[in-house]
Amino acid sequence: MGAVYDEFQRELAAVRNASVNNPRRELIQLFLLALEREELVSISYRESLMQQRIATMPIADDFKQLLRHALIWIWKDEEMHTVYIRGAILKLGGWRLRTQAFLTQAAGGIGGWAGSVLQHSRWSRAPVSRLIATLITAIGGLFGKVPRDVRQQLQFGSFRNFCVFNIDAEQTAAVCWYRIAELAASQPDLHKQLARDFKRVAIDEDRHCKVFEILASGLTNDDTLAERQTVESLIEQIREVGSEFLPRELRRITDTENPIGSGQQVYVLRAGQEDEKRLLFKRLLDECGLREAIRRRAEFLNQPISQLKIAIKPTFMLGYHRKDLSPLTDIELIEDLAAYVREFGCSDIALVEGRNIYDQFFQHRTVREVADYFDIRSENYRIVDTEEDQVQHQYSRGMAQYTIAKSWRDADFRISFPKLRSHPIEMALLCVGNIEWVGGRCHEYLFLERQADRATAVMMLLNDFPPHFGVVDAFQNIPDGLVGVMGCRKPIHPLRFYAGPDALAVDRVALNHLGVKQFETSSILRSTVQWFGGATNQIEVRGVDSPIQNWRGPYHNELRSLLSIMAYPIYVMGSGRGSLFVPEMDLDAFPLRSREGWLLKTTRRAVRWLLGLNVPNQSL
Repeated sequence: MGAVYDEFQRELAAVRNASVNNPRRELIQLFLLALEREELVSISYRESLMQQRIATMPIADDFKQLLRHALIWIWKDEEMHTVYIRGAILKLGGWRLRTQAFLTQAAGGIGGWAGSVLQHSRWSRAPVSRLIATLITAIGGLFGKVPRDVRQQLQFGSFRNFCVFNIDAEQTAAVCWYRIAELAASQPDLHKQLARDFKRVAIDEDRHCKVFEILASGLTNDDTLAERQTVESLIEQIREVGSEFLPRELRRITDTENPIGSGQQVYVLRAGQEDEKRLLFKRLLDECGLREAIRRRAEFLNQPISQLKIAIKPTFMLGYHRKDLSPLTDIELIEDLAAYVREFGCSDIALVEGRNIYDQFFQHRTVREVADYFDIRSENYRIVDTEEDQVQHQYSRGMAQYTIAKSWRDADFRISFPKLRSHPIEMALLCVGNIEWVGGRCHEYLFLERQADRATAVMMLLNDFPPHFGVVDAFQNIPDGLVGVMGCRKPIHPLRFYAGPDALAVDRVALNHLGVKQFETSSILRSTVQWFGGATNQIEVRGVDSPIQNWRGPYHNELRSLLSIMAYPIYVMGSGRGSLFVPEMDLDAFPLRSREGWLLKTTRRAVRWLLGLNVPNQSL
């Protein structure tokens, strides 16, 4: 143990001594201490900084890739820990504790930035940043926030020194979290899951420590590969800690088991006119390899095709009126896909959809009621409401999501079948984002008291229960604009379909055709690559590989760009928990749950006008 660890032990002892016979007070103080520390390291380990530093190291590319991915996953862990503990604090206390939490997190962020600048930037390359960081660190030292032993470590040095420093830092974090777990278990009003999650965080920190130890042992003080070490030996050592710290190609996972990030080819077909829709869709299904993918999956599971359980996840729960079908996967195509799979020999087919925040404000918004309203029914599938189908599940990675729809969990072959829709944050919502409703409800991961981000919740689903095939309906009535995901008065008709085994690859190709050259612009796809790889894959496109014409995305003009940038913080903090952002619902079918006061009604109308969410004059 080093000086940093010893200093932290003294700090923990001081907190405990100041809270004798008051475990609740000690717990809250440790909550705040953990929040500050997690925010600090989540900034210190950020991907962009690590990439820049690793790129300058005199080591082979395969070693750089190993370092990069190991550190990305540690960084993602720390981000998850930050959101989780902040959510726990916000749920626990009143406005004073909440204010203290936000200030503490801000202090951690500032400290993390300053420390990262001092450790990874030279005076010659970043004089202004280093000057500011030095002043921040000095001020922190005056107020006792940055102990002398820590300040001595905050200087530019070898990457090995950075790893050694963080061995101590991760050990201190683990000690803190184990104590938090112990105290949380003693509080009768706290859910037992909290204590279990805190212990899981402590175990994460122990694993981070081991990874930093391995990386430090593999480097010299000149940042070259150490003697008697090979990249292969480091890979095997890291694998013992956890395969998630390794790049996808080193994880010993087959494309049949989880195709996300495999970079398999994507099929894109385009019709000449609208009446070719169903014929073109049938051709797509014949050519895209869907049957072969089902066959390979059956062989992998050692089951006959006739016994496979199939789950299809379309999108129709954001539908609000029969006059605007733009948010819905084409109903005829849902029927055609289910019939196609059934003809191949699969008889157990579930159409899986989940409720959304609309049911907080309007009645009759169960999946079956909405399906009946839009006449979605067939003998080829059974409709599953994920709200009624949730079962407990211990996810292998991630936090704050504890259930999964049983029909999606138990499916042997899963198909994500979304409609192409614009989205102010994701640019477009496609195959990957389409599955977010099969676990916890989406709005549980949106607002300030959330204990996991929306992207993290989706990644947990992709990791444990991935779709094995992705199909995108981009044929007609495609909603673009700022919030096409909610509806569109003037949708476009690209007359296209996209399909492939790797949902990430399908989404990347579709985004490219929408003019989004950097797919990392989408927070969900960026997280998908960080979790599963696939960023460097050169995706083979079979068929049409050209832009979609007349697409007006969320960054189509300056006003939309400004609104898109503001969309997430406004929705999280200024939407009345989503109550202001609702389309012009068919109130005959979906009556209001409570009386709509004049202020709420006026605000909703203004938002609809601004976002273009009024019902079209004619049915689409």
